[in-house]
Amino acid sequence: MKVADRYYIREMNENLVLEIIIQQGTISRADISKLCGLNKATVSSIVNNLLEKDLVKEIGIGESSGGRKPIMVTFNEKAALSLSIDLGDNYLSSILTYLDGTIILQKNIDEIIINKRTVMKELKDLITYYLEQAPHTTYGVIGICIGIHGIVNDNQIVFAPYYNFEGLNLVENLEKVFTIPVRLENEANLSALGEKIFLTNVPNFVSISVHTGVGAGIIVNDELFRGSKGYGGEIGHMIVHQNGRKCPCGNRGCIEQYASEKRLLEVYRKKKGQKQLTFEQLILDYKNNEQEALDIVNTFINYISISVNNIFTAFDPDVFILNSRFTSDIDGLVGSIKEKINNKMNSDTIIKSSTLREKATLLGGVHVNSTSFLDIKHFSFQNMLSDSSHPASK
Repeated sequence: MKVADRYYIREMNENLVLEIIIQQGTISRADISKLCGLNKATVSSIVNNLLEKDLVKEIGIGESSGGRKPIMVTFNEKAALSLSIDLGDNYLSSILTYLDGTIILQKNIDEIIINKRTVMKELKDLITYYLEQAPHTTYGVIGICIGIHGIVNDNQIVFAPYYNFEGLNLVENLEKVFTIPVRLENEANLSALGEKIFLTNVPNFVSISVHTGVGAGIIVNDELFRGSKGYGGEIGHMIVHQNGRKCPCGNRGCIEQYASEKRLLEVYRKKKGQKQLTFEQLILDYKNNEQEALDIVNTFINYISISVNNIFTAFDPDVFILNSRFTSDIDGLVGSIKEKINNKMNSDTIIKSSTLREKATLLGGVHVNSTSFLDIKHFSFQNMLSDSSHPASK
């Protein structure tokens, strides 16, 4: 066997062992051997190598089923840091975490102008802030993941309807300044990944994200579905009204122009004659049974129920997760959406509101950064949810 082949096999085995340690939480070398099929000597050598790399740590003695008690090992989530940024059309939301998503720092910047001229300065200032505040770890910040409200393919922005970055290479420019890998991903895709690794232990589900636009992160057989060019899940551009409202994508009548938080708030402001009216006020007016607000929320219910129905017929997921301030802030709204869906085929499909809310996208960035750094495919920290300090448990 060639040296390169032996190195490749050892690298694959090391990734397999690390993945098992992460999934199991705490485990002995003997049990790793049973789960992965490698002999004990090979596993012991790999674990020792991971200890030297500071990616795992020994945490004490386990119970014995006969013979010497085993030394237990666990993943060292504090070996490195991950930076996640949600790049909205007028805001930056961000968290600095350890590799398991435990938040160290977070910063939200609202009501700013994001365009081709301003975005680099805003991102540079934000990243510099985190690097200056970051605690010391073995590997430092190993990745910056940026959630884009638009279509991403091959780590480039293909189309973003609400900010024009044409000709601007975010990845190249930021990596030149900070020498840290920068990864771009669609915001709704990241939201689905966040739900997947922290909360949703099902192989097929769809996370519908309704914020500036409307998008869907689609998980099929435990894998994120992107499509051939990154357009998978762009449900906001399904046409629901022929010759309807004009959309930045070039079509007319896209569902995004009728159901997004951004669009519905614009409609409500116009109805009330108040240009500065907030989303929070819209929700409060709804709870006070003001008719204009009731009409807006009913519009949301109608169009999201159409989206759920159409996606179901295409993908037949086990679960739908709705991530929107509408469903998070209004009790019973998910039930109202489900009542609108009369398709007998999906009567048993689970529809629920996201409990991660705005953190889902940012925690999805942890998945992207950590799996790339650790060179592993499957990444789940659901075994940590009993820890009330973890963001996914709140």
